[in-house]
Amino acid sequence: MKKRTEELIRKLSETFEGDPWFGQSLMRKLENVPYIIGYKTCVPDSHSVAEIVAHLICWKKFVHEKLQNNDDFDITIDSEMDWPEIKIHNKEEWEELKRNLVAAQCRIYEALREKPDDSYLSVMVSGREYDMEHLILGILQHDIYHLGQIGLIESQLNRTEPDTGVFKA
Repeated sequence: MKKRTEELIRKLSETFEGDPWFGQSLMRKLENVPYIIGYKTCVPDSHSVAEIVAHLICWKKFVHEKLQNNDDFDITIDSEMDWPEIKIHNKEEWEELKRNLVAAQCRIYEALREKPDDSYLSVMVSGREYDMEHLILGILQHDIYHLGQIGLIESQLNRTEPDTGVFKA
């Protein structure tokens, strides 16, 4: 039986593309962020929405690799694998980045659906001090955390001149 796995998939989906109780899901929020905001920041040396999306993709890959029992895959915090450098120059690149995020999420769903039962949830994640269930709940929390950042960046940049990034008075 995969009752816990099915519930985890439901929670992941609700936060990623559904109707969570806290507001917009991650993809609904990103659908409303124009590419011109996607590559800007509202505070010098802070991350842009595009950089946050690339970061989300990296950690979704981490979850997928661990679900596939890849003991060798790892991400070092604050490394290029954690926060890859990314530049968005046009709408097409922005749309491609969002498609890559959806693909990364779908790979997690597929890996979870391939599990024969819930027993893997108590298996320790290689290189970490937590189990698979904690990992999956962690990626859910990670999405929510960065969804809040994206919302804040969007709200601040919507108060700026769209082409300059300069805050309106």
